[in-house]
Amino acid sequence: MKIKKRTLASLIRWVVRITITIVVIVIFFTYTRTDIFTITSYDVSGTDASSSVAVIAQVREAVKRPVYFVIPGNKIFTYSNSLVVDAVRTNVPDVATIDMRPVGLHTVKISVTTLTPLFRVGDTQALTEDGVLFTTKNDVSKLPAIVIASSTVETFKRDGLHFSQVILGGEKIEARTLRDIVDFSTKVSSIIFPVQNILVEENGDITVSNASGTSKVLFLKDMDQKKTWSTLVSAIDTDPLKNKLATEKEKLEYLDVRYGNKVFYRFSDMTFQNAKGAVIMNNHATTTPIITATTTR
Repeated sequence: MKIKKRTLASLIRWVVRITITIVVIVIFFTYTRTDIFTITSYDVSGTDASSSVAVIAQVREAVKRPVYFVIPGNKIFTYSNSLVVDAVRTNVPDVATIDMRPVGLHTVKISVTTLTPLFRVGDTQALTEDGVLFTTKNDVSKLPAIVIASSTVETFKRDGLHFSQVILGGEKIEARTLRDIVDFSTKVSSIIFPVQNILVEENGDITVSNASGTSKVLFLKDMDQKKTWSTLVSAIDTDPLKNKLATEKEKLEYLDVRYGNKVFYRFSDMTFQNAKGAVIMNNHATTTPIITATTTR
């Protein structure tokens, strides 16, 4: 019996359709109803052990919900990235980036990087060098505390994550500015007094002080750090300020380096003078590049 070409072509089409349907059903059944592609482990790196355990527990609970109502949420090719991100953000509040990828057929590797605190803002918040304000579970008590006067906070998105950015005078604070403040305050801590508090004012004045606030160094936000530090070092290495710091450092009230090559200073045992503006409390002014003087506050 001879089969017509049209009949043969139709038969072939039906065979192809049935074959494709069977293959799709087999693949779907294999993927959804067997353990071949089931995620059995999550490898979390970049955070502490307790946070990793919490992230894994939350993800395992979250993937119990199916994807598109029919596909199990714990399958290697269809797990929900957003659920992983939510789990990490919940348990690692200082997360900076999240990278996830399947490793083999049963493991998802989750790599986390965290924000680096430069200053503390209260007991549980910190500030990065680029002005990102975040909450952290880590101990930040050893970092200097910073207060940025008249600042606001705006939200921005980076790599799919939302962050809070500190804004001063309508602009975000540049990383260079905050790094300079840290570098300068670190130098102050090394030779004058341990810096524990930092105040950044809207007009650009910056004050670093000790824990009690009794001793301060004042400088400008837009300073040339090297030049300003050189001016300060020259001043504290010249008598009578050098001797005062050597013998009565605990009486230091402030060192002011906001005025070019001049350094104004005051100690608590100096006689108060009722005057306006910068005044010389003792005859310490010289014609050298560094002029040491005192002023009332």
